[in-house]
Amino acid sequence: MKFIRLATVAALSTTILAGGVQAFAEEEGTSEVRQTTTEGQITFTAGEDETEVDPGENGPDVEIPPIVGPDGNKGPLTIALVPTMNFGSQVISTTDMTYNMVAERQQLTGTTGDENKVPYVSMAQVDDTRGTNEGWVLNVSLTEFEALDTQNNILKGAHISLHDPSIRYSIDDPAQMPEAHATGLEIMPNESGVPVMTAAPEKGAGKSTVEWGNHDDLARQIEDGAEVVENAAIKLFVPGSTAKDAVTYTSTLTWELELTPDNGED
Repeated sequence: MKFIRLATVAALSTTILAGGVQAFAEEEGTSEVRQTTTEGQITFTAGEDETEVDPGENGPDVEIPPIVGPDGNKGPLTIALVPTMNFGSQVISTTDMTYNMVAERQQLTGTTGDENKVPYVSMAQVDDTRGTNEGWVLNVSLTEFEALDTQNNILKGAHISLHDPSIRYSIDDPAQMPEAHATGLEIMPNESGVPVMTAAPEKGAGKSTVEWGNHDDLARQIEDGAEVVENAAIKLFVPGSTAKDAVTYTSTLTWELELTPDNGED
C-alpha cells in the first residue's frame, strides 16, 4: 500500500509540471512577463536628391524647372529658383518713373511650347535638407544697368524694389518658418547684398519659398486683354534726370545663400 501511494504522488507531480506551469508561476510570481519594451530606430542623413520647385497651389497648374548647374542641382543646402526680372520696353521720359516688372511666364503642366506658358508670380526657393537646423540667409545684390557701345551707357540711379512678399513653407510647423524682407526693400547697384529671406537658427528646414505677386491680379489683367501682364510687386525706379539712350540696359542680380550670422565663421 505504501508503494502504491508513492507512485500516485509521483504521477500527480508530473501532471502539475507538464500541464500547470503557468498556474504555478502565477502563484509564485517570479517568472511571468506581462509587459516589455523593444526599440525601433531610423537614422537620417543629409539629402542629396535633385531639387524640385514647388509652384504652390493658388495659381495655374504649371511645371517650373529648377536652376541647373554644371552637375545638376542637388545637395543639402541649395537655391532651387530665383526670378529673372524684365521691365519691358518703355518710352524715354524726363520725369522720375517707376516701372512694374513684366510677369514671368511658366509652362502649363503637360504642355510644350511658349504658346502654352502663362503669367505667373515670381519666387525664390531654398531647399535645406542638412538636418542640422543651423539656419541660412538668402541675399541678393545688383550691378548697374548698363549698355555697350552707346554714349550714356549707365542708367544712373536706377534700382529695383521688392514689395508685399509672402512665404510658403513645406514643414507643418509655423514656428520654424523663415522670414521675408520688409515690403519696399530696395536693391541698390554696387552695394552689399540685402536679405530677401532669412531662417534663424532652428528654422528653415525643408522647402522655403518667398513669393512676389498676386495670382488674382495677374488673372484680371489677362481677362482684361492686357498686351503685357505686369507683376506690380517688383519695380524698377529710373530718375528723370538720368540720360537715356534708345538701347537695352541690362543688370546682373547675384543671389547668394549663406549661413545665418550666428553660424558664420569668425
